[in-house]
Parts: sequence; structure tokens; C-alpha cells
Amino acid sequence: MPKLEVGHRYRLDQAALNAVKMTPQYGRRDISRILSPGYRFRIDQLADALRIGLTVDPKDLGAGLSVLSSVLTEPTFLPDAIKVDKLPESFPWRRALRSYESAQMDISQESLRDVWKYVVQPNSTAIGVRGPFNPGSAKALWKDRERFWSDYQPNKTVSGRSPSPRLDIGEPPILLMSSEVPVLTTLNLVAATLMGGGKDSVLWSVCREQLRMSYQQGAYLLPTQTGWEYRLAIATDKSMLDPEKVESLKARLHEGIEKLTQVDIAHANGLLRGYIAYGQPGIPILLGNSSVTGGDANDALFRDMYLSMKGVPPIDKTDWTVDVSVSEVKSHLHKLLDLAKVSYK
Repeated sequence: MPKLEVGHRYRLDQAALNAVKMTPQYGRRDISRILSPGYRFRIDQLADALRIGLTVDPKDLGAGLSVLSSVLTEPTFLPDAIKVDKLPESFPWRRALRSYESAQMDISQESLRDVWKYVVQPNSTAIGVRGPFNPGSAKALWKDRERFWSDYQPNKTVSGRSPSPRLDIGEPPILLMSSEVPVLTTLNLVAATLMGGGKDSVLWSVCREQLRMSYQQGAYLLPTQTGWEYRLAIATDKSMLDPEKVESLKARLHEGIEKLTQVDIAHANGLLRGYIAYGQPGIPILLGNSSVTGGDANDALFRDMYLSMKGVPPIDKTDWTVDVSVSEVKSHLHKLLDLAKVSYK
């Protein structure tokens, strides 16, 4: 996906939410009828990708691919149907899970179509299908839909002056400690799980049980334009805006890392096995907000496609484990914490 300024990120979010409502060929009821009962489009903007996922019954594969191609190439964006999606204040943690910065900007039919045609381009769009379909049928059906691209004219630039990025600290503030990790390695997966994967993690022990300064915390791996970000997220209060308190917290986290044992690594392997083999959500790779609450076949398909495009080697889902020593994990976690940049959301 091309690089976008913060205002255009906001417009793309709104465009994606509105693009799946209707097209010239498919109205709201048509789309609802074609999707499997109980399912809606899965929409996620990542730092370097836009996900559009849908689930259909096997008999509706052709119709599902037709709807998808129509959404990609001819979204309606009717002015009276455009609605702004506002982040619910009751879920401030959503700010901690986003892998890009966004700033509110005016939207219109023209501006949504403009950013959509800039991002959605034939040479950068990958289609994946998984399920009980006849081999080759999806490819043949999609080929029939390539005509949708024939008159499609993507934009080479995106218009509109984006607002400047600004520091917008939420209430309650969320403390972030972020380190760059160019490659998604198994060591990074284990490190993030040990640091923030559940009630046996370092973050839980230090921030919740010992210091009682956070009601929610986690460690995640989020995609960036150039690689990955290892992120510690801690929901706290305004007292943690004090740099000295942050340094004191880091010292306590270093102490927590030193207490890790081989038993903790075995537990982390078990959590990761559940995520990789069975789609248990949110541990620890975040590929948009759906990955926090999802875990179905559509999420698994997107995860596998995305990691492949990101250059991550195929993962053995049947016998997954990471053989690392305690000293290696501790050294890696200490290094990531020392390199972490502090910010707030």
C-alpha cells in the first residue's frame, strides 16, 4: 500500500467502511443475502495494507467474488449514505492496537473515491480464497470478473491537504514503549508473549499485581511500512506522564524479565501454538482490530496471506514450538526494552 499522510489515513478508514455498503450492481440487501448468515465484511487498515474480507457459503462463491470485485472497482459512496465511524469512548484500548496514525479530515463522495482509487490498484491487490471449493474454481471465477478492472482508472496521487500530526493523549492515557524489529522471528513471538501474553506475563505481574497502576496491558507485534514494531501498551493514569516514573517502571520490568524461567517459555509456546494452530486471537500478532476479536477461517486466511507477502516463512501449525534458552530470551527482552521509544495515546 502506498504511504499516506494522517488525514488520508482517516479518509481511507471511512472509504473502506462505506465502500462495502453498496455498489451500482449490488444494493444493501443483495450484499446481505450473499454473505453467510451472521457475517459481515471484515475491514482493517494496517500500516502497509488494506484488508477486505468476506465469508460466503460454498454455493455462493461466484457471487461472493463478484461482490468483492464490484466493491474494489466501483464503490458508490452515495453522499446521503456516508456516515463517519467514530471510535467509541467506551473502548479507549482500541488506540493502543492501531499500527498507524490518523487525524480527522473532512470527507465527501469525491474525497473518498479519490483515496480509494489511490490505494486500490490492480497490480497491488492480492485475492485469496479458502474453503470447501473445487480446486481451480475460484481462479476461474475470478478471471471472469477481471472485466471489472478494464475501465478502472487508479489515481497516481491523492488530493487534499492533510492536517499536521498532533499529540492527542486519551483519557485514560495509554503508555506505549515501542521498538523496531525488522523481521518477524519466532524469538520475537516468544518475547512478546512472555512480556504481555496473559496473566502469567511480565507486564501483568509488574503493572497490575505489584504496582497496581494499570487495568489493562499487553505486548504486541504490529506491522509497519518497513517491518514490524514490538509494542508494550499499558493503560494507566496521568501520573505516568512523568519521565522519572517511566524510568522507574522500566527498571521494574527489567527485574521482572530476570525472573523468567524455562517453565515460562514452555507456557508461552503453548499460547502461541493455540494462536497459530487454532486461531486464538490477539496473541501476539495484531493485523488490525479484527485480529483482536476474530479467530475464524477468514482471519486465518488473511493472516497466512499477509505473513507470506511480508516474507515470513511458512509456520508448521501441527507441531509448533520454539527452542530457545532462558538466557537468550532474557537478553533479547532487555535489549528491546532498552531500545524502546516512549509515547502516549
